[in-house]
Amino acid sequence: MKNIRFIAVQDLMVTLKDKIVLMWLFIMPIVFFAFIGSTTGGLSGGQNTVKTLAVWYAGDTQDPVYEQLSTYLQDNNFALRLFNDQQTLYKDKWTFEDYNRQLWIPENPAHSLLNNRAVEITYRFSGGGMDSDYQVFKLYKSVYKTLADTIVLRSNHPQQAALLDFSVLDDRIKAINLEVSSAGEPRIIPNGYKQAVPGILVMFVMMIALTSGAITLLLERQSGALERLAAAPVKRSHLIIGKCVGKWLLTTCQLIYGMIIGSVLFSISWGPHWHWVFILLLMWAGACAGLAVLLGSWGNSESQVSGIAVIGSLLLAALGGCWWPIEVAPVWMQQLAMFLPTGWVMDALHRLMYFGDSLSDVSNHLIGLFILMLLALTWSYQKFKFSD
Repeated sequence: MKNIRFIAVQDLMVTLKDKIVLMWLFIMPIVFFAFIGSTTGGLSGGQNTVKTLAVWYAGDTQDPVYEQLSTYLQDNNFALRLFNDQQTLYKDKWTFEDYNRQLWIPENPAHSLLNNRAVEITYRFSGGGMDSDYQVFKLYKSVYKTLADTIVLRSNHPQQAALLDFSVLDDRIKAINLEVSSAGEPRIIPNGYKQAVPGILVMFVMMIALTSGAITLLLERQSGALERLAAAPVKRSHLIIGKCVGKWLLTTCQLIYGMIIGSVLFSISWGPHWHWVFILLLMWAGACAGLAVLLGSWGNSESQVSGIAVIGSLLLAALGGCWWPIEVAPVWMQQLAMFLPTGWVMDALHRLMYFGDSLSDVSNHLIGLFILMLLALTWSYQKFKFSD
């Protein structure tokens, strides 16, 4: 046991002598946490947040159709900013062109409807955001509700229809009362730093193991250092286990550092089950350590190992939900993620940290990661190579 501990610690210290390893271990996680967290703040939600809508309307603001449409737009969380040739309220700071959501409403739409003329409304959106289609849907909803009110008014209230008096509809007693209540605890999908910190941490644990951990072992094998160690009065089993534990210590350093930085700099709460979150990530670190030893034992060149490690890590991170909440992805992608170890880890983290699930709800995730860790460490032990 003493030999295993000595080999593991020395392996970790040798790896940490590399300045590039130190940079990716301690500096780059902060950079990625900040960058990914700040750029993904609106991925999972924001659908019910207020969106500013610039409206170009030169007609009478008391026009009944304009008033009805404006009411529905505001009910759908649009903050209206009115512009026209005479409007000077916003010209000191903003112009109509400064807004990425622009709506053109023709003058006096009520007069056009009363004379059975078409009313053409134009909407233009420039920019991005995963909720852009949903905002268009809310806009259509507002327009069609106004049109539906006009139809109902003409069918059931001909006197009010002559003036387009929508108050009779707004004040009418509902024939059917719809009561809406939550069927359970709402699951608010994490975004921003809440998604980025644990997700990028999962990716970095995998990447630091498969790059620095595997390449260090490869160079030791190619230089003959492992053969010289094998000739020392140390059991080969102790040497192999020590190397595996050394890579595990490397990934554990990344894990502990990432969790502390996430809490201190980005105010991440690891939830009431934080100890199980740590155990979950520790098993993930063990699995990555085993894969690192396996890759370092069988890699032929530094470029080959680096390519496999980087491409594999990025691919598993993207498909597993490390970069963005997998809950906002299409169903087929969510199903695919559950066939990947990164998907197991991220789903379990979201459940324990944000969705209020208990340990029993992620028992399958823990069992799966434990089996993966055992398989990776066992396979790396069996396939360990001391020389080419």
